[in-house]
Amino acid sequence: MPLDTLNVDPEAFFRVERSGQPLVVYECKLEGVPCGMFVEGTTSAVSAHLRGHGITGPDSASTNCLWAGCSKALKRGGMTRHILTHLGVKVRCSVCGVVKCRLDILRAHIRSSELCRLACVDTVHGPEGRFLVPTGWTTTHQV
Repeated sequence: MPLDTLNVDPEAFFRVERSGQPLVVYECKLEGVPCGMFVEGTTSAVSAHLRGHGITGPDSASTNCLWAGCSKALKRGGMTRHILTHLGVKVRCSVCGVVKCRLDILRAHIRSSELCRLACVDTVHGPEGRFLVPTGWTTTHQV
């Protein structure tokens, strides 16, 4: 079976190689000139990727989403968070299992729930996520 080759940010590739642990990446579907890159589904990675596409400016500036099939009007400061919804990335409370679409909403849940005060945040990967695995990994490794 042939392995897929994913075009990822070199920083993500080196992080996977150094840690020996896989990470989940998503295909960039920003309209315009397709970059063919796969980006990690984190706030920092998506934000850096948007800057690479030239999507910059004041957080308060109005803009439209450039994701394929979306033209929602929003503030530049909310673009990264909005793109994460396109990727389907969510977060889950490690204690009660509640799933939220945004980290700030889950943190509010954790702060307000006596039961969940010591909870960790688990990432729920989107349906189109692809595993980027370290070189030399075999099917005997489990995620």
